[in-house]
Formats: sequence, C-alpha cells, structure tokens
Amino acid sequence: MHYDAALRVRELTQNIYDIGDEIADYINHVSQAIADWDADLVEDCLLELEEIVAEGRAEVRPGLSELNGLRQAFVSGVRAGSMSGVTPSRSPRALGGSVAHSSDYPHPGRTLSFMHKKPGASARRSFSDATTSTVIGASDPRSARGAEFADTSAEHAPATMASTASWRMWLREQAERIRADLREVEDWVVNQTQCALESQSVLLPQAYVKAEQRTIELVRHWREVIARQPELAAGMRGEAPPEFLAERARVEEIVGRLQRRKRGTAV
Repeated sequence: MHYDAALRVRELTQNIYDIGDEIADYINHVSQAIADWDADLVEDCLLELEEIVAEGRAEVRPGLSELNGLRQAFVSGVRAGSMSGVTPSRSPRALGGSVAHSSDYPHPGRTLSFMHKKPGASARRSFSDATTSTVIGASDPRSARGAEFADTSAEHAPATMASTASWRMWLREQAERIRADLREVEDWVVNQTQCALESQSVLLPQAYVKAEQRTIELVRHWREVIARQPELAAGMRGEAPPEFLAERARVEEIVGRLQRRKRGTAV
C-alpha cells in the first residue's frame, strides 16, 4: 500500500505540474499570435485559453484534494510508527522509500530561472502587483494598470504625420512590451503551481483565473495599439508565423498518416 501511495503521489504531482505548464503554453500561444500580428488567431488563442483554464481548474481541485489527503496519511503513518521517516536525499525514482512532500518530486517539465529561488519570490510578487487592479476593479475597463499603459503608449506614439517606418517601429516596441508582460504571466503560472504543491500557499483555481484575466487585459492593450494604425498592422501580419501552429500541423500529419495506414491494414 505504501508503494502504491507513493506512486499515486508522484502521478498527482506530475499531473498538476502538467496542468500549470499547459496553461502557460496556451498563454505563450497568445504571445506568438501577437508577434505575427494576427488578430483573428489571437482571438482563437484566447478562446482556447479559456477552455484550458476551465479544464485545468476542474482537474486541479480533486487532484490537490487527493494529494493533500495522501500527505496527511503519510504524516499520520509516520507519527504512528507504521512508516519510516522521510528521506529528503532519496531519489524520486526510488519509490520504495517514504514520501511525504510533493517537493520530493521535482518539476518534470520546463526549466525556469525563478525555480532556483525560493518559491513565491519575485515572479509571484511582481505579477500580483500587476494584477491587483484587474481583480479588484474588473468592472472598470480602464483599471490603474490599463490607464497607465494607455497613457504611456499615447505619450510615446509618433506624430500623426510621422513616417511609416516610425509607426512600424512604435508598433513593434509596444507589441514586444506586451509580450514581455505575457512571458511574466507564463512564469507566474508555473511558479504558482509550484508553490501550491510545495507549500500549499496558493489556491490554484483562483490563480489560473487571475492569469487568464491578465492575459485578456494585455490583449486588450494590444488591440488599442493596433487601432492606432490598423492598415499598417494588418500589413505586418505574417512576420513571425507561430511555432505552435507548425507543431500542430506536424502532429496532425502524423496522426493522419497513422489513420490512413490503419485503414489500409483493415482493408
């Protein structure tokens, strides 16, 4: 039973990390669509993000509940003397040993610089500061952060009669600024997932909604930017074809080839 429970802890831990990584990936898809100046694709990516956040929230609640229950069972077993104590230095692959914390199983996916710091460090703090106005003032479309962005953008925008090159440079600068904020949201999502698993200090369903709201806010800022020069922005479409679309096409091609082969075998 102890071995089976240890396997289950590892499975739950990885599943929850995967949920956080997947949400971060879909936020990155929004960023890639912005880099390609594809407004339609940005909208599609937002819809996909909404779906994946809803699915992630539904999966993470029972997963964390079961994981915390197993943790409590381990703690109770150690106190009762029916299990050996935790061996922090034990490899995650040595599942025959004792397991009490999901932190014994390191993050299985992406490698981010903030993961070398104490969970809940600057990535979480900076994003929390940036999104406070979004959550509290959600009914106000021009929150403090949004108003600051709009004012700054308007202040540094080229003059009405500026050259096309000046406007194109300004559009790219604003888009890169928004994409930098989106990268911060990506990192924050993974960081919050880590904090929820290691210290149980984060409510992941709420954190994922917060990340989605922040992404929507940044997309709104991007739309305000391209509204200054819609024809020029439309002409820039196709500058950076999203990598995730190429990957999807590759996967679909492989799946299609396997299905055709399967049908040929059946015949």
